[in-house]
Amino acid sequence: MGAPNQLSPGGAIAMGLTFAAAGIYPVLIGAGVLPRGPDDAPGWVAAAAGALFMCGGLAVAIDYGIAGGIGPDGDFKPGTPTAFRVINLLLGLAIIGLMSAISGWIAFGPGPRHFTSTLTLPFLPLRWQSDGLWGRIAFGIGAVLLAAMFVACGVSGVRRLQRGIIDRRT
Repeated sequence: MGAPNQLSPGGAIAMGLTFAAAGIYPVLIGAGVLPRGPDDAPGWVAAAAGALFMCGGLAVAIDYGIAGGIGPDGDFKPGTPTAFRVINLLLGLAIIGLMSAISGWIAFGPGPRHFTSTLTLPFLPLRWQSDGLWGRIAFGIGAVLLAAMFVACGVSGVRRLQRGIIDRRT
């Protein structure tokens, strides 16, 4: 039996599908099915944000609800079918790739950007607007780091898949 604060497989499926469903609305906005505001980002950015929720929700539902969960080492439990491992890798890479694409558009895409910063101290909330340069720099650094993470996770994930397939043959 799992820890008392761990979701049951049914709970994980319900939670995952709830998050996946939350991504449908921005995907529909991005696809042009639902209206966008005049100052909104391009449609693909909204669709990518919705797809992030969908991929994350599906990962939770599949990894914890259907595949049987994750072991203490952060990997699937022994005996988990290779198909679940491949799906997990693809969903993870999709999440990182979408985050990288959105951050990259914010940093390097055309048009003006407006950023608001907030610092909350006890009894003293401070809020200020900043020009687009510092926000673009911050998102640019994030986009580059996410792109590097995409490559590292892809290489690591493929190696882990290969090890799992080789271990099953022996």
